[in-house]
Amino acid sequence: MKTVKDSYLFTTVAIKFLLRVIILAYCSVGLMIGYRFFKWLKLLFFNGFNIRLKHVPKVMTITFINFLLYPFVLNEHFKDRRRIKQTQILKDPIFIVGHWRTGTTHLHKMLALDKQFDFISLTETAFPHLILGQSKILNRLMRPFIVKNRPTDNVEMFPEMPHEHEFALMVLCSHSPILGIAFPDKFNYYRKFTTFENVGPRKIIEWKKQFMFLVKTLTIKSEGKQLVLKNPLDTFRIKLILELFPNAKFIHLYRNPYDVFYSSLKLHRHNAEIYALQRPTYDLYQVVLDNFVEMYDNFYEEIQHIPEGNFVEIKFEDLAQNSILELKKIYDSLSLKNFDKAESRFQQYLDSVSGYKPSNYDVKSEDKKRIYSHWHKTIKKWGYEKTPQKIS
Repeated sequence: MKTVKDSYLFTTVAIKFLLRVIILAYCSVGLMIGYRFFKWLKLLFFNGFNIRLKHVPKVMTITFINFLLYPFVLNEHFKDRRRIKQTQILKDPIFIVGHWRTGTTHLHKMLALDKQFDFISLTETAFPHLILGQSKILNRLMRPFIVKNRPTDNVEMFPEMPHEHEFALMVLCSHSPILGIAFPDKFNYYRKFTTFENVGPRKIIEWKKQFMFLVKTLTIKSEGKQLVLKNPLDTFRIKLILELFPNAKFIHLYRNPYDVFYSSLKLHRHNAEIYALQRPTYDLYQVVLDNFVEMYDNFYEEIQHIPEGNFVEIKFEDLAQNSILELKKIYDSLSLKNFDKAESRFQQYLDSVSGYKPSNYDVKSEDKKRIYSHWHKTIKKWGYEKTPQKIS
């Protein structure tokens, strides 16, 4: 006759096996595992179930796994919803902003080493509904399946690493331009969610609600620590973020735009290869060029709303050359405390990545003209040369 202990052990083994299957599937098909089951079906319906034949097995796998996850999601929702709703955010987050490939991940990983802060991890961005109940288990199960180095730039990856909260917001409410990579037939529709201009008020309210839900959930997990959040898309949304977090602090990281152009192309090609469920039809070169212009037209107009003492701008090349000095500048500019306590951890991390070498690209003459014709405002503003000989 089975004892209660035997039943408990069987249930534990079954749950761990199920989660291993989920994690393996996530690492194979990625991105949209973690959606609530019916929200996932709604997303497919909205896109007309228009999936390329070769991606049908991927979609079926995502659907099956999201169905298996649904009881866990419901359990956490009913268990924690009141606690999340009642949580107070005592310190507004610190936001790291800047275009993709400007070193925001590098800076995020460094600031995350300061124990007075917390962040959202790679696992938590994939499963935002399970942060409070299953996060630690998911970290352990996910570790064997995650590639050790990010394919686009060879940066080390692990489940607990700081990651972009945009992926969590996408799973929570679907209002994200990332979905335009998965469903390029509606690329222009999803692109509106970069700035939320020409988006109805109901969608903006829902996005804000889910953003606040995410920050409150992370606040509970961190036991009230101030959060350091990183998301290039937040560079478009300074004013929206301030409406949620009026005393938020911002660190803007910028880099040689010629470097950024080639590295962004590589990133977007990689993402399209992994995430696209339809045949991409957009002009990738033009998308990268247009996104940059729209981002910084918005950004430099909206940063005027940031309270004095809550904004600092850092040049990537300076951060790479003298990281400790630039980190000290960030702490001083934003009135952050305890730099001395974290400095040794910063230095230890910097020593561990001292051998890292970025990719090298030769700038084609036609690209020089095209990049400068679109990005000349920021190239001049930041003091970069008009036509570099070589970039990295």
